[in-house]
Amino acid sequence: MEALVVLQDPILPVFAIMALGFVMGRMGVSSAEDALLVNRIAMSVFLPLMIFGVVANAPIRDFAFAPTLVYLLAEAVVFAGGFWLARRVFQRGPRESVLLAFSGIFANNALYILPISVLLYGRENVLPVTTLITLDAVVAFGGAMIAMQLMEKGRVSPGMVARTVLRTPMLIAIIFGMGFGLSGVALPHPVQTFLDFNGAAAAPLALFALGVALSNTAFRPDRAVVTFTLIKLAVFPAAVALGLWVATDNDPAHGLFLLGAAGPAGAMGFSMALLHGVRTEAIAQVMIYTCVLTLFSLAVLA
Repeated sequence: MEALVVLQDPILPVFAIMALGFVMGRMGVSSAEDALLVNRIAMSVFLPLMIFGVVANAPIRDFAFAPTLVYLLAEAVVFAGGFWLARRVFQRGPRESVLLAFSGIFANNALYILPISVLLYGRENVLPVTTLITLDAVVAFGGAMIAMQLMEKGRVSPGMVARTVLRTPMLIAIIFGMGFGLSGVALPHPVQTFLDFNGAAAAPLALFALGVALSNTAFRPDRAVVTFTLIKLAVFPAAVALGLWVATDNDPAHGLFLLGAAGPAGAMGFSMALLHGVRTEAIAQVMIYTCVLTLFSLAVLA
């Protein structure tokens, strides 16, 4: 019964804006060009503002080291296995293999899990989710970008990495946010008001645009789509749960680490595929199926 209550509110209301975008895309009310414009604005303006506010206000010194390390190791192991499957078993290209493996470990924590967690537990009690957003943005997303550049250009130089960071508002927001978080300096109240007001637009805008963009996806699940959907739904959360059980104490906060691991595949894999000219069919389907199927698993875990 409690799971049904959580499913009704807040999970379905958060999911509904993406579903609305999907329906409007299918009806032709919103076009793919509209979605790309809205997504570009959300990703380059509103989402970095939201992430900066979250990370700057997070007590970074209080990040739990052991469960964070467990989560990172689980990501590394599952990513390596996913890349091998995509490349050797399903015969996908190297860049698509990176993004399929990335979709198996990168949950939609910023746009999906964080709003749900804030509504359920309050902004002051979501430090584990903030930890995962920071970890994924710096390590998983940053690592995937470097891997894509290495495969695209054949090399990666420090200058190339620096230029990529300077052209990526999300990474800039993370770096400056971590600086404020570590300094212990409180943001001025007018700045905080600006971040709260504008950052609140990030999730609904990005999820709506994602729904419109995905409305043009043909649903033809092959073995790769089914495999990576199962990896994101079951294998990765199970790896995190096992690691937490073996390596750490039974801390109530571990539930939020597991909630973050069980989230649907994040939008960054889809966005990177568009950016680098990688085919999006399999990646988009993994996102759609995990978004729908995690409605029920997240309701139970929350």
